[in-house]
Amino acid sequence: MQSTGRNKFSFIPATGDEQQAMLQKIGLQFDDIVKCFAGNSCVEGGLQLPDGLTEDQMVEYWDTMMSRNSGPRKASLLGAGAYMHFIPAVVPHLASLPGFVTAYTPYQPEISQGTLQSLFEFQSFMVELTDMELANCSMYDGASSTAEAMLMAHRVKKADRVLVAATVNPNYLATVRTYLKPHGIAVDVVRMDGDGRVSMEDLELKLSASACSAVLVQSPNYLGIIEDLGAIGTAVHGHDALFVESFTEAMALGLLKYGVGTGADIVVGEGQSLGLSMSFGGPHLGVFATLKKYNRDFPGRIVGESIDTKGRQAFVMTLRAREQDIRREKATSNICSNHALNALTAAVYLGSVGESGFRALACENVAKLQKLISGLEATGHFTRVFKQSPVFNEAVLASSIAPEDMRSRLAGVPVFPPLALARGVVPEVQGMPHTYLVCATEMLKDSILGQVLGALS
Repeated sequence: MQSTGRNKFSFIPATGDEQQAMLQKIGLQFDDIVKCFAGNSCVEGGLQLPDGLTEDQMVEYWDTMMSRNSGPRKASLLGAGAYMHFIPAVVPHLASLPGFVTAYTPYQPEISQGTLQSLFEFQSFMVELTDMELANCSMYDGASSTAEAMLMAHRVKKADRVLVAATVNPNYLATVRTYLKPHGIAVDVVRMDGDGRVSMEDLELKLSASACSAVLVQSPNYLGIIEDLGAIGTAVHGHDALFVESFTEAMALGLLKYGVGTGADIVVGEGQSLGLSMSFGGPHLGVFATLKKYNRDFPGRIVGESIDTKGRQAFVMTLRAREQDIRREKATSNICSNHALNALTAAVYLGSVGESGFRALACENVAKLQKLISGLEATGHFTRVFKQSPVFNEAVLASSIAPEDMRSRLAGVPVFPPLALARGVVPEVQGMPHTYLVCATEMLKDSILGQVLGALS
């Protein structure tokens, strides 16, 4: 359509005269177009839209609507893969700056030095926290990172079989099965022992049965228990397989040992706890780190540091082994992007809390859980199921309180109830037929804890 005197780049919709010109060009009247929607009640009866509102009237309207929601939840006893942590105000402030909100990596990435540097800083944080040699600039979430790790292990070792601990988050296990099934890779599960950890006896049995590419273990595991990663890594390498360590609670990186020190070949997990809200389940952040010798089998993208022709610091997209960038048969992943803004958010969060602050937060999470467990057991309605096993900020408790009663009692407390586990997941405790996966973070203040214990006493 030719310009009508307005700015030719204007995004203002067509005027009435322009609409008539277009209708005349195609030989139709507006009513002819409406007839195409005959029988559509919205068109025949009219849209019935309310009168327009001024800005202040709109704010008042939405305030009234939102007041009907329940009060804000200040803490959560619900974990199992997504965790409620305090987010410093500086984190969303910096992450929401216009230059970052539109931080999709361009197809000539070196023109966007700010974006590349932020991703490079994220990678550097992940290498330090996981004690590995190489990290990519994020993936979609912990589940997809875990599944990609198993595919990577298969590319390295070639055996059409992998082992997954029964104590891995069931959603992660389901994702691994979904990714590996089209490749014809068998997924065998290593059972849990009486302490809620990987059964070393069953692990050795399954490793000896036939060749496998990798063994996947989560720590803290789905039941909140810290696995003996060093012992598992030694067993896995004794059978020429790769050891994949996984986590769902990134706060544990501030206290527990992962990576080279425990024999890991790949470390993957969920980075949601690093300054990202729970957001009803996403979008979150996938962490993926490995050893340099596996860089050619690495999925995703890697940002590197270099210098330009004038000797100045410059950041470059060092590796992009995805199907859009290289020959499809050579691609290591079909992941066509990464959660760059979430990776930036995590980097800002880690930079704001600092090394000592991050470790202090991890220790506070441990202390909060121990205080919660002691309080709940003192009510006489709860007891720990795996009493001898070390935990981080989640634990399994048996209870005489049914899930419906639990939700009812906590309805007036500013806290989300814990996750009720299905029967058979853990051993039952006599007189306490219900089991819960209970979580505590730094958000569980003493005032809220008191209300929780009062409601459940």
